Parts: sequence; C-alpha cells; structure tokens
Amino acid sequence: MKKLLNALFKPPVRVIVITDIIAIPITIAALAFLSSMNPISLFAYLLSAYALTISVIGFKRVIRRIRELITGDEVKMIVRFRKLMHKNKLTALYLDSKDFRAEVSLYCGLAFNLFFATFKVTSGIHDGSAWLISIGFYYFAFAAARFMLTQDYRRQKSDDTNSVKLYEYRTYRRCGIMMMFLNLTIGGMSVQMIWKNEVVSYSKAAVIISAAYTFYCFISGITNVIAFRKSDNAILLATKDLTMSGAVMSMFSLQNSMLHTFGGADDEKFRLIMNTVTGGSVLVIVLGIATFMIISGTKKLKRCEDLQ
Repeated sequence: MKKLLNALFKPPVRVIVITDIIAIPITIAALAFLSSMNPISLFAYLLSAYALTISVIGFKRVIRRIRELITGDEVKMIVRFRKLMHKNKLTALYLDSKDFRAEVSLYCGLAFNLFFATFKVTSGIHDGSAWLISIGFYYFAFAAARFMLTQDYRRQKSDDTNSVKLYEYRTYRRCGIMMMFLNLTIGGMSVQMIWKNEVVSYSKAAVIISAAYTFYCFISGITNVIAFRKSDNAILLATKDLTMSGAVMSMFSLQNSMLHTFGGADDEKFRLIMNTVTGGSVLVIVLGIATFMIISGTKKLKRCEDLQ
C-alpha cells in the first residue's frame, strides 16, 4: 500500500512537470468554454487537483532538478544560453549576483501587483462591484508596500554595519505595521461581505486571470521562502512574508469568485460557510505574520540599538 501511495503521490519529476503542463491548459479551456458539469470539465478539475497535490509534495525535488539543469552541463541548449547571457553585462550580473536577482524579483512582483490591482479596480467599475474595487485598492496598497521595499533595498549599503542593520529592521517592522492596518481594513470589508452574503458577478475571464495571479503568488512565495530562508537581510525577509500574505489573500478572493461564478442558485449556505471559514483563516494567518514581523522587528531593532 505504501509503495502504491508513493508511486501515486511521489512520481518522478518529469511526470509532475508533464502533468502540470497538461492540466493547466485543459482547466483553463474547461473554465472558459464548458459548463461545470461537462465530463471534460470534471476530468480537468480532478486532473488539476491531482497536479496541484503532486506539485506541492514534490516541490523541493522539482526545484532541485531545475537547479541541476540550469547550473549543470546536462542540457547543451542551457549551456549555450548561459554563455550568451554572460556576454551581456546585465544578464551576466543576473546570473552571478544573488542580490541583483533579488532586486529583479522585487520589481517583477511589483509589476504583477500593479497589473492585478488595475484589473480588479477596472472590473469593479465595469460590474458596479464595491467589493472588487476594494480588493483592487487593497492590491494597490500592497504594491505601495512592495515599492517601499524595493526602494529601501536599493538604498541600503552592502556592508554589515550596525547602522545598516538598524535600517533593515526599521523597514521590516514598518512593513509589518502596514500589513497589519491593511489587512484589518480588508478583513472588516470581508466580514461585511460575508455577513450580508453579497453576490458578486464575475466573468469567466476574470476568474481565469485571478487563478493565474494566485498561482503566480504561491509559486513566487514558495520560491522566496526557499531563496531567502538563510538570508540575514531583513528587507528580503519582509519581501518573503509580504508575498505569502498576498498569496493567501489572493486564494480567498479566488475562492469567492469561483463560488459565485460556478456555483448554483441553491449554494448560498455553502458559499457562506466556505467564505466564513476561508476568510477567517486567511485573516488569522495574515495578521499572525504581521504581528510576528512587528514583534520580531522591534526585538532585533532594540538589540541592535543596545550594541551601539
């Protein structure tokens, strides 16, 4: 039995990748063009659930294998591409500098954040939805926090003096405070939406874009956790925490949109229960992360100030 479960849920890395490649377009096509009870849609949902499960379980193995392929000499095309990148100053810097890659990651996250915030606000205005508009402004505020981190990361010095660490810890704590107030605000609006059981109309295209953004947030968040887990740079740690907070909030927003788009008229009670459970869990997780950032940042800041 154990061998069967391992074979089913811990397949080779190539099987995980192929399953993901097949599941993503089929699920998108099913959401866009087919009804939720179509046999192909049911197959797509099951396949996507299985793909997500084995991807989460095998994530470390997949990342390790990708690193081996990127940094090794196994794939000749990648070797030639690395040589080509080393001919350009910026791309060579991206390959050789961990700090530069971190900065690029910050700006990419900011760009995606701004796009999604604009999309949400535009959709809310088009559909007359106060909830979508509020979510959009939440992501604009989220983008402002990201922008603050990118600017602070660029301003900091490369040495490890006490003054630099003080600057990092102040930024880390300030980011936690921003997250606290931001999520208390959106949490209050979520409670109001759940309590009134407001129904929000979503187009299938909006659901697909939300799903893609949520998927990106989780991949980016997990990647940052792995990349920055041993970092002593508090600004990079704040980026990791901010990304994971955005990922769980995106998950709640996506669930709400999918329940209203694909649920039936008689699913009102189910929607209320799911939104209450998920919304409450997300609020507790995000406020927990923000509280940890504030407390941890304050302790480290005080310890650093005592050494001066």
